[in-house]
Amino acid sequence: MNRALGSDQDRYKIITRLGQGHGGRTLLARLVEPDTAPKLTVIKQIYQPQEPLSELTKRLSLLGHHPQLPALVDSWQSVTGQFLTFEYIDTPAATQTKPPPWLPDKVESWLLSLLAVLEYLHSFRLIHGDIRPVNIRQTNNQPPILIDLRITKRLGKQQTAVDATGGDAAYAAPEQALGIVVYASELFSLGLVAIHLLTGLTPFDLYSVADSRWIWPDLVVAPLSKNLSTVLHRLLERSLESRYSSAHQPLIDLKKSPASSLFDQARSLLPTNSLSPPLQALTQKVLSPSASQTTERELKPAPQIQWAPLYQLTIGVTTALALNENILAMGTNTGTLLMCDLTNSDKVYSLEGRHHRDRITALAFHPQGRILYSASRDGIVKQWDSGKLTHTFSQPGWQPTDIAVAPPYLIISEATGHITLWDLEHRTPCHRITQHQDSISEIATNGERLASISRDRTLRLWSLSEKRLIETWPIRPSKSLALHPSGDYVIVSNNRQVEVWALERSNQPDCLCTGSDKITVLALSPDARLLAVGTDGSRLRVYEGASGKCVSELAQGWGVIAIAFDGRTLVSSSQDETVTIWQRQSTP
Repeated sequence: MNRALGSDQDRYKIITRLGQGHGGRTLLARLVEPDTAPKLTVIKQIYQPQEPLSELTKRLSLLGHHPQLPALVDSWQSVTGQFLTFEYIDTPAATQTKPPPWLPDKVESWLLSLLAVLEYLHSFRLIHGDIRPVNIRQTNNQPPILIDLRITKRLGKQQTAVDATGGDAAYAAPEQALGIVVYASELFSLGLVAIHLLTGLTPFDLYSVADSRWIWPDLVVAPLSKNLSTVLHRLLERSLESRYSSAHQPLIDLKKSPASSLFDQARSLLPTNSLSPPLQALTQKVLSPSASQTTERELKPAPQIQWAPLYQLTIGVTTALALNENILAMGTNTGTLLMCDLTNSDKVYSLEGRHHRDRITALAFHPQGRILYSASRDGIVKQWDSGKLTHTFSQPGWQPTDIAVAPPYLIISEATGHITLWDLEHRTPCHRITQHQDSISEIATNGERLASISRDRTLRLWSLSEKRLIETWPIRPSKSLALHPSGDYVIVSNNRQVEVWALERSNQPDCLCTGSDKITVLALSPDARLLAVGTDGSRLRVYEGASGKCVSELAQGWGVIAIAFDGRTLVSSSQDETVTIWQRQSTP
């Protein structure tokens, strides 16, 4: 069997054949190389290639950057066809990890995750072609992974139907019986897996041929939310005209679910802290010690600064942003990392290297700009140089919540309540701060001092050079903070207020502004004049630091998650999966 791979592929030892169809076959093989431990791989052979190997390899390399799809390891071509080697996913099927039936909330979260994967896959004009329970792998603590991509199936730019053969008839769309498949066919198959998870029964048992209708709604173990029910019914429409035509459509409909359903689930996937980079500053005037009493300023819009919308991107739930001049870095709740050149909206690209396998909790650029750091709920912090992965930081049991860069340190906060300083040159931990008693929500630094807020309801200020605690303030639950360039003032969100704690007046904060919506994230302009405030409502507001007056109000998708702000460019992400970029307009 090895000779069929080509004479120069002796390093692969075939173990067994996993599958075979008219277009190719799939093999389980062991890769044996000198000085390395053997590892399992999956080899896909294409009998009659549809495109040059170089183009296919380039596209699949980008595709494999998604943490919920297997990564491409190798590729070659011989007289017997094209060969592509993928990483072997040593994870059981989701139905083995937790046998059905599942509760509706779990199915809804699972469906949300896989619809985002299909949207990503379809953006490459590729279809999976064989969506069924055995091809969806998942452990209890990780998002589902979609394996066994049928790479011979690629749609035209106008979504022209392609010939479809093979697959599991139980999970195939009606049109596949006629030998064709489109994006909507994948959605039908995913819907079939979803109702299997809800009932524990096969699709053949969930449709009444005599009555020509689905009977699965009568067999679910618990009531469904209205929107989940609506989405499933439309996914399973037998008519292509009535069915969803793209994965983006059911994603949007699921996000309209009531608070008791999707919204709470989506929030559970997102960081409990603000994820914008710590852009310090408010003007000295409003933070001066002369303000002896707390003053409340209503957040009534009085627009004076105009912003022009540049672009709006739809890339999934974006949980972290970082901005360096014209380069925007974005991290999603699935672990995907993307960059965008704001001088050209078409240049959105994936970083080169293995991405995270879970939600991105924080992003931060090095002050020099070229190097980006990413933290994830998968317990790993990664370093990227010019868009390429260069180093991975990890510790046993790590749960990084936020990161900040203050040369010579990379500062990483953790869910344990610890903060670790890493030596940037040697990439080793050099000091640990352990005074917090619960998870750190966010950190911010001015290079000399470090501010941190925790679920233990304390705000703490530290000296980095002396590695000592300067001050501790008791606070109410807070999700976001920023540190003034002087290091003497810390700006903190408190439910619907923005408060300023001054080192010289440590007993009581000043209230900078108050609003009607709960604050989710703060970002301060580097020139110390403007404060951007995101809330769980549908408005993003900008306030003047000197007066606390609202000087801009921008329409925003519901639920601001993250903000990046450099004073002239304002970027925000929201629960509706959009990332919006505004440019400040010049004063006439």
